[in-house]
This record gives sequence, C-alpha cells and structure tokens, in this order.
Amino acid sequence: MTYSEQLYIIKNIPLMDGERKVITCPFCYVPKKLSISKIDGTIMWNCFRASCNGKGIYTKERNINYVKNKLSNKKLEDKPVGRVLPEITTKVENCPEAIEYLETVNSLEAYQNKLIKIRYAPSENRVLFYSGAGAVGRLLSGIGAKWITYGVIDSGITVGTGNKVVMVEDVASACSVSRITNHVGLALLGTKISQNIAKTLNKYNNSYLILDRDANLAALKESKRYGYNIHVRFSKRDLKMLNVIELKKVLA
Repeated sequence: MTYSEQLYIIKNIPLMDGERKVITCPFCYVPKKLSISKIDGTIMWNCFRASCNGKGIYTKERNINYVKNKLSNKKLEDKPVGRVLPEITTKVENCPEAIEYLETVNSLEAYQNKLIKIRYAPSENRVLFYSGAGAVGRLLSGIGAKWITYGVIDSGITVGTGNKVVMVEDVASACSVSRITNHVGLALLGTKISQNIAKTLNKYNNSYLILDRDANLAALKESKRYGYNIHVRFSKRDLKMLNVIELKKVLA
C-alpha cells in the first residue's frame, strides 16, 4: 500500500493531539499491531508486524500550541517515537533460552563478534536486536506477536562488514549472512526496499535481494524500483537456517 493510500486511512482515525494508542492495523488487519500518535500536529504511525509496510509520518497539520511555540521561538520538546524500549534488559548469556534461540537461527556468531548489539528483555521474554536508538524484539515463548519493533528503524538493520550487501526480510537472516567474509546482511524488516535503504546501496560493490519463497515475485519487483543493479536470488530454505557453505551456494 502506498503512502498516500495509508495517509487517507490514517487521517480518518480519531486522534487528539498528544494522544498515542495501539489499535488493529488497518493495513494487515492484525489486532493491537499499529501504534499511532499525534504530537504537535504531527501524526506518526508504525505497525509492529515486520511483514507489514504500515509506517509513516504526516506533518502538514499544526495545532495552536505548535504555532505559539514557533512564534515565540520556543524549542519543542523531543517526543519518543514508536514503542518504547524495555527499561530493564540483560546480557543474553543470562538467559539459556536466548542463547539457544540465537544458536538455532545462526545469529550467535554475529553477536559474539560484536557485529550487532543483542540483549534480552526479561519482562517481555524477548531477544532484542538493536539498531541505533531502536530495536526489534523476538518473542521466545508465550502469548504475543512474534516480532515487535521498538522506536523507529527506517534504514533497516545492517550486520557485518564488507562491500557486498545481501538484503533479507528479518534480522536473524541478516546475522546469518554476516558469517560470510566480506558480506553484510541487511534486514529490510519486511519485503520493501525503503528510500532510506536504497540510498545506502551505492556504497556496496554488489547488492543481492533474497526474500522468503512466498515473496519471490515481490523480490523481482523490488529489484527494479530504484534502478540499482540488484541481483535477486531464490532459496527454498530460510537463510537463517543455512550454514555458510549453503549460503554461498545461494549467492553464487
């Protein structure tokens, strides 16, 4: 769904200035997935579901308080955007279940090599993969969404070093890719290559895109959107479940 189509729906959701709420996402229709807020006339929305592209900011409308602050040159207080990160986290080494999960999805090596910051949130029983001031959290067990986004991550999550980038859907797959020498895993956190992500591709010599099997057609479309020479590859198995030799065969 395009930004304009999303905005048309968002503007019809009743919201007071200063209000934030979590509702059923009108784009993927999953209950309690869309966070929407209105601060000083700016509307921000973000779906916690990694596969949903429900996300945006609308700044045209300004309320009377915003105008007064502008006229008086009063600095507006920065407001947190998106879901707030858990206040209490601990090392993943303190949770055997977290370590087991990272090993299962071939992400432990990236963590041990300090290619990505990963913590465990006891209150939510989630493994948190950080990027800047945001993170995505993977539920280990219990009731709730499998993945949740905290803060705003508009440039995906990169893992690894090198001049070849492999764009994938989730961060665990990006960690798996980073085990290959000279390869960077870039988690799109969905199936779309955002404009912010597209701007970073020119710093790599080669760009690859590998999505889940049910998104093969989407992968082909995404590879042509921005005019970059993106090599599309297909894999019958999830990249986070492959060993290094298998990953290299997919990219060959």
